[in-house]
Amino acid sequence: MTSSAPEDWYRWIPEQITAQDYEALPADFCRTIEVIDGHIVKCESPSRLHNRVARRLAATLEQGRKPEPCLMVETDVDVRISDVPLNFRTPDVAVYRCQPDDQRLYADDTVLVVEIISPESSFRTDTVDKKAAYAAAGIPVYLIVFPSESQDGIEQIEEYRLSGGCYHLVFLHTRRLAMDGPVPVDVPFDVLTSA
Repeated sequence: MTSSAPEDWYRWIPEQITAQDYEALPADFCRTIEVIDGHIVKCESPSRLHNRVARRLAATLEQGRKPEPCLMVETDVDVRISDVPLNFRTPDVAVYRCQPDDQRLYADDTVLVVEIISPESSFRTDTVDKKAAYAAAGIPVYLIVFPSESQDGIEQIEEYRLSGGCYHLVFLHTRRLAMDGPVPVDVPFDVLTSA
């Protein structure tokens, strides 16, 4: 993807786009959207706290990952759920099986995704829509981070594990995130949020 599309590129975006249509869009625009059943969904710019938590959580997961089996950690990377109709989400953090950087990341290769709630814009999307989409795609672990409304901190992190095609809440983390896999991690919430 490049941003060398004509200035009026937005005029030819059909109501429902295909994977080929998506590849023709400017890269700068593609970083601001998700596609659900071929329909473009514009994503809001996250808060500074949101970005800080995503960056620090990704760094913590990166430190804990094991070389065998090889796992990679990224923030804001497209996870392709299906090609037809085109479906992809962009989790705040994703852990996936190693692959070349130029290879498209599919849900089948993803072992953990994290979404950080933006109370004003993403609560329902992250707790209902994305949870259902990630479960249906077979991603084994889903973490939902709930920032505190009263201060720059984290209220809780819900840890869901896939079983029988559905996510089940297996742990409610309240002061620290501690789990054994797919990447071992043990980090106090304040390390993820402090300025």
